[in-house]
Amino acid sequence: MILLADHQDSFTRNLEHLLAGFDEVLVRDRRDIDEETCQSADLIVLSPGPGNPDQYPETQALCRAWTGKKPILGVCLGFQLILQVEGARITRQSQVLHGVETEIEFDPSSATYSGLPPSLRVARYHSLRVDPASLDCLPGSIRITARDPIRDAPLSFEDTKRKLFGLQYHPESFLTTSGRSLIENVRNACMD
Repeated sequence: MILLADHQDSFTRNLEHLLAGFDEVLVRDRRDIDEETCQSADLIVLSPGPGNPDQYPETQALCRAWTGKKPILGVCLGFQLILQVEGARITRQSQVLHGVETEIEFDPSSATYSGLPPSLRVARYHSLRVDPASLDCLPGSIRITARDPIRDAPLSFEDTKRKLFGLQYHPESFLTTSGRSLIENVRNACMD
């Protein structure tokens, strides 16, 4: 079962439909997730959402409690939240990207991008970003696997040892090429 922690975002249901192609999905408001639910999940997914990670103390606590115990994937807000909990800073970016399709530079040797074509376009919906200058504060096991080639913003990460993954962009959007393959790669890495 995939547990999808809902941050009341319009993309949550789209993400649920994408994830449902792999397993049963249980969508729960982030404030209503208990230990038993997390224990029964094979994968915990932190949904996109409005605002910034500081507005979600319940999800930060969930992340701290289950990192290294259960596979976790963060999407957009979830990506930022995980990296902030791990030590990075979140800042406003100079250009708001909402409904923008951009090319990314990614590491083809990573689990997330395994077997994908060399060119990948993704859907971006964010006004905040992980500050690249704060990446040195992250644990050494976290590997940035994709960046924005123009703005140098981190766009994905993985920590295969602790089965912790994040995507700043939206794999569930029709603007993201290979969105299903990205989720499949992350799920396969989590099940290894």
